[in-house]
Amino acid sequence: MKKNLIEIFVEKNCRACDEVLAAAARFFSHPDVDVRIFSRETDLSVFRERNIVICPATFVNNRLVFYGNFQTDSLQKYLLKIPLGR
Repeated sequence: MKKNLIEIFVEKNCRACDEVLAAAARFFSHPDVDVRIFSRETDLSVFRERNIVICPATFVNNRLVFYGNFQTDSLQKYLLKIPLGR
């Protein structure tokens, strides 16, 4: 069975980025979710490929879902709306 992929794009010295990472932390060990974190400082080529200008940016299954901060419940609700692996 395919997992949902959450990709979070962050940069250092970004309060909203820290808050998004804290909100997403509950999904780090979830068996149906794969979480990947990209940092502007170390993953600049990925930022360029995906045209990420503003951080944080959160993608679920290659679709931009949140630009900026969000609450954990918002991500949970979004994940419940989609079939796994889409």
